[in-house]
Amino acid sequence: MLTTTAQGRTWNFSHAIGRIAGVGEGFFGPTAVATAPGGILYVLNRGHAGGDLGVTVQNQRVSRLTIDQELLGEFGRMEFTWPVALAVAPDGRVFCTDEHRNFIAIYSPEGERLGQWGEPGDGPGHMSGPSGIAFDNDGNVYVADTGSNRIQRFTSDGEYISNWGGPGNAPGQFNRPWGLTVDAEGSVYVADWGNDRVQKLTADGAHLMTLGNENTHMSGLLRPSDIAIDSAGDIYVVDWGNNRVRIYDPSGSPIASLNGDAQEFSKWAKAVVESNPDVVKAFRRVDDLSPMYRFHRPTGIAIDEHDRIIVSDTNRGRVQVYARETDFTEAQFNL
Repeated sequence: MLTTTAQGRTWNFSHAIGRIAGVGEGFFGPTAVATAPGGILYVLNRGHAGGDLGVTVQNQRVSRLTIDQELLGEFGRMEFTWPVALAVAPDGRVFCTDEHRNFIAIYSPEGERLGQWGEPGDGPGHMSGPSGIAFDNDGNVYVADTGSNRIQRFTSDGEYISNWGGPGNAPGQFNRPWGLTVDAEGSVYVADWGNDRVQKLTADGAHLMTLGNENTHMSGLLRPSDIAIDSAGDIYVVDWGNNRVRIYDPSGSPIASLNGDAQEFSKWAKAVVESNPDVVKAFRRVDDLSPMYRFHRPTGIAIDEHDRIIVSDTNRGRVQVYARETDFTEAQFNL
């Protein structure tokens, strides 16, 4: 078990789901993850950008599984062009954005297609490349309208409520906003991708705080793509350009980073290794596999009811899972 400890907080690497160092069944460009009560995990397979579109669309789907790596089913195949993000509504329905077709698709918890809403355009309620999506405690849904550099709020049935933002780099403005989340108090966090920052705003768009402006990309953010909040109020930002997850305390001060720790085979990879001794021999011939354990262009993040942090390790075809410890005490040694 690999452990990260900083400022009285501890995160243990739990496991990975999917490929490890290229071995095992995996996901196809997993860009988003979402959780539901009972250990249910949804993973959005976007497919591989740059390849044949027909093949890519074949791979686009949502995988439904348990966080313990039991695959329960898949849905949505051939129903998207460029899917981006997932969110689970308070009633359990699963919502998925499609940035090319400018709609939001709705599914039952088990994957039955229930409908869709959205139409292209820049007017109120219209969409231009929607990406991030999140629900508040009242069941209203926020959508990052990336092409229009704004955030829109709807009812879960698609009825337009309001929008705010606009292009720019001033507080409350955006440059291609991507992922977003809503905390328990109703504040909205937006991954302001092109401005290399995350903004915290009120439900009506008033600026509250900016994260990621620590002067350099190595200490700050480079193209952040998604955000999640744990039960203690700590803020997790997927730092896409720096291949890590950056963690901040509720006041916005940086605490630590998770860089990816998938050294052990997933259940899916173990099945391949155990059935093929040649795979083991191939691994023994490699001098250093450590780069394969790390994140490579992570994109989405979700935190479940038990404060397990799930990160979509997009270019590795897997997700990595961490657990936050609540009672960890670091051992003291007298040397």
